[in-house]
Amino acid sequence: MFKAFFYFLGECWKLNWKYPTVLFLKNVTQAIITVCLALLPKFIVDAIFITQNREQAIFWIVFLIGAEFILFMGLQLWFRLEYTEANRTIQRYDIKFANRMMRAHYETIESEYFLNLKEKADRYVTGFGKGFGAVLQEGFGIIGHIVGLGGLAAIIYTLHPLVVVALIIIVILQTVFVSKSMAPIQNYNLERSVVERRSRYFNDKINDFQYGKEIRNYKLKNILLGKYRDTLNKELFFYKKVGNANLKVGLFSGFGSALQLCVGYFYLFKQSFAGLVSVGDFSMYLTAITSFFAELSGIINGFLQLSQFKVLYQAYKEYIDTPIEQLSNDNKPALPERFEVEFENVSFKYGSAENFALENVSVKFNNKERIAIIGENGAGKSTFVKLLMRLYKPTSGRILLNGVDINEIDYEYYQTLFATVFQDFKLFSFSIRDNITFGSEQNAESEARLEKILRTTGVAEMVEGLEHGLDTNMYRDFDDAGFTPSGGQGQKIAIARAAYKDSPIVILDEPTAALDPRAENQIYEQFDEFFKDRCSLYISHRMAVTKFSDRTLVFDGGRIVQDGTHSSLIAVDGKYKELYDLQAQYYTE
Repeated sequence: MFKAFFYFLGECWKLNWKYPTVLFLKNVTQAIITVCLALLPKFIVDAIFITQNREQAIFWIVFLIGAEFILFMGLQLWFRLEYTEANRTIQRYDIKFANRMMRAHYETIESEYFLNLKEKADRYVTGFGKGFGAVLQEGFGIIGHIVGLGGLAAIIYTLHPLVVVALIIIVILQTVFVSKSMAPIQNYNLERSVVERRSRYFNDKINDFQYGKEIRNYKLKNILLGKYRDTLNKELFFYKKVGNANLKVGLFSGFGSALQLCVGYFYLFKQSFAGLVSVGDFSMYLTAITSFFAELSGIINGFLQLSQFKVLYQAYKEYIDTPIEQLSNDNKPALPERFEVEFENVSFKYGSAENFALENVSVKFNNKERIAIIGENGAGKSTFVKLLMRLYKPTSGRILLNGVDINEIDYEYYQTLFATVFQDFKLFSFSIRDNITFGSEQNAESEARLEKILRTTGVAEMVEGLEHGLDTNMYRDFDDAGFTPSGGQGQKIAIARAAYKDSPIVILDEPTAALDPRAENQIYEQFDEFFKDRCSLYISHRMAVTKFSDRTLVFDGGRIVQDGTHSSLIAVDGKYKELYDLQAQYYTE
């Protein structure tokens, strides 16, 4: 229980020590106010009704008002600082989570298990939706209640020590029963978090304008709303179970509270009728007993709330300890003028899948080769590329770069060796320029190279009609006048981006999928000009790519079934000839 609190305290202290410090001071100030409100009125009441000393009464009234005013203003200062420092810490936590998400293994972040784990980690940080740092709020709340309880116990102790003992015993019994009732709520909330992730998915897609065309064109309204309602009904099931558990907690809490008040009031009235307490004492003890109950209840509730974070804490630890890529080491081998890549008996399967997506693949290619990788959808082409780029790690076998296992090379350095146009490439809501250069430093040479790339890929012609040209924002997320490209236009920008990166290995994964055959041929001619002196891998299920390639690898069922030139492959019956004959009508001159 307290591990969850102290762990989060340590995390926040490293991110922003001011936030937990302010929380501590705020709760201690609240405790002091509680004790003052119980203690100080006694002196006013006794001065008025017992000693009837006007000056003394005025002194205590002024003292009480002054003390309460100072403490109240101090409390407001802590509230203000808490708001500021909490948001500062939230921002740093968001950056921390974003950094971890971008550094995690690509294969990991695709898995449902990881996404559910991340959801639970978010719940730990946000406290089941109560707000950031709820576990800290509860923990420091307990500290504040303990400080207040100590002051009130000292007051009640002067009435009689047994009263304090009796109240504590009642609270302990109450805590035992309440904690048993609260235990199931932890599991309910964890299960609910997974369901709520699904409901948010449907909510996000329904409200995302980028899905608007498909929803309208395919009349998805009823399907999406039906699935959304089913998910919400599953959520409601958990809400009902949590509600029933909360009812039990409320009943036990209410019974314990009534019993505490009965004990306190009974002894207080007994002492009062025996003439052993003054009017001021009666007022002080009455307030102290009532407040004592409130402080004890606050401690109990704090403990119970903290107990809910126990499972979330474990999930958070597992999430935060999820292996990340080894981003930095000293192994950054400079590529020589001639280098070689080798797949050595490489196999790979996705997660718990029974079948291999790639099986026992062995192949070599060098820095001067332009290689076409063809095959039908699902043949293993894209998996081959993702393994080469270290987005996935082989299930078995090795991939070597000049004889060195690629997993032993510095990860970030290794990524600089590749310029890639993925089949499902993504553009960002930056300017068109930044989507190509990604903010790299510009000089006269790089600007000239950029202009050539823009002309050759057709991006220059595309942006001519835009008011801000190359500096036009993509999409309308942040600019109503943003440019929303067609599939082919977006692909040209992605191709220009790969050309601008100027890496020694170029990977084009279905680079012309959104283009017609004439435009496709033009793009490959551009590729030939841009990347003729580099290692180029062209992945496609369309055969036009082989015209511009020195060598073709044919994939089928996760294996390389043929390897050769167009002339050698077309001369024999096999998968290559089968695919070529099916598409020949599009490529005959």
